[in-house]
Amino acid sequence: MSIFESIKVSISAIFANKMRSLLTMLGIIIGISSVITVVALGEGSQKLIDKEFEQFGAGRAYFYMNWREDYAMKDVFTYDDVEVLKETFAKELDAIIPGINERGKINTKSKKISINLTGADEDYIKIEKVNMVEGRYLMDTDVKGKRSVAVVDKEMALDVFGRTNVLGENLDIEYRESSISLVIIGVYEKPSSAFQGMGEKSHGSIFMPYTTLRKVGGYGDLIWDIQMSIKKGVNIDDFKDKVIRLIERRHDNEGSNKYMMQTAEEELKSINNITGIVTMVVGAIAAISLLVGGIGVMNIMFVSVTERTREIGIRKAIGAKRRDILLQFLVESVIVSGIGGIIGTIIGLGMAFVVSSFIKVPPSISISTIIIAWTFSAGVGIFFGIYPANKASKLDPIDALRYE
Repeated sequence: MSIFESIKVSISAIFANKMRSLLTMLGIIIGISSVITVVALGEGSQKLIDKEFEQFGAGRAYFYMNWREDYAMKDVFTYDDVEVLKETFAKELDAIIPGINERGKINTKSKKISINLTGADEDYIKIEKVNMVEGRYLMDTDVKGKRSVAVVDKEMALDVFGRTNVLGENLDIEYRESSISLVIIGVYEKPSSAFQGMGEKSHGSIFMPYTTLRKVGGYGDLIWDIQMSIKKGVNIDDFKDKVIRLIERRHDNEGSNKYMMQTAEEELKSINNITGIVTMVVGAIAAISLLVGGIGVMNIMFVSVTERTREIGIRKAIGAKRRDILLQFLVESVIVSGIGGIIGTIIGLGMAFVVSSFIKVPPSISISTIIIAWTFSAGVGIFFGIYPANKASKLDPIDALRYE
């Protein structure tokens, strides 16, 4: 019997027992659809996180003092450190700036609005990405001239002025025990995020020249952290090691573990590792139903062998070989599992899109995932169909013909 004849006979047997065949496929359908849904949402979550980090600044790095270690004032960063790092690692860095941040308040007619004051320069937009909607960003002349200018968030402009065309307006800000008046030169909008709406509403930072914030804040020559943007393709571990060793040599505290660096790339890897593990564990739990489905296939195939014992005897009596019988039942098992896999894949894709519409995570469905699902379902058919098929092929034709 050829493979095509085996397929034809197997399909006839499947359609002769439609309800039994459907119930046999059910375990495979549930298992495949569950795995497809979980994997699609898991991969979609990882891509969403990658996109969010890209908007946040995938190359962003935070270089700071290790507060767990005792330190002297000679160990603290200086502005000269920033300049040396900028010159030494010009090929590795897109931007670098001393970290100067303050909390302040803006008085409106009805309330006080808490805001963040961030010291920035013309390159800081490479570290913290924003979309300019009015005016311009900070320039080198603003920083060198220590100008009292600011780039504000669109939402904050609406809260304070009731409009976004606020270029040239004065912004009076209270912080610590003093105040400062800034002229608005630009309005920006934060990039849209899938996580918007989560947590309390908050305004973005007010960006102003770091030299201005340093002057009015009474900062000396010491700074507590340095922010930077690392170019793509740079080996993060190697770069961190070089930066830390350079600063240690400058402050004569080699091997003291007084400095640390945290990068967005490392955070992204950690998050992706966690989501990958969660996806794998949940996918493995869902795949248990495939095992149950496979046992169901084997059970039904045993029933089919028992029901068709006389048929097997007749086939063998007229010349069918053992391999013909084996192939016939094995093909039937694979077809049942394969059809279940196809139906399960379609249902899984539909479930992924339905669930994603509720949790706002776009599903990511790769061809490789679908191919693996189909291959796995066919593999289940082969694995759990071999024993019943082998039993059928070993039946003695005389005993089979006597079977009632």
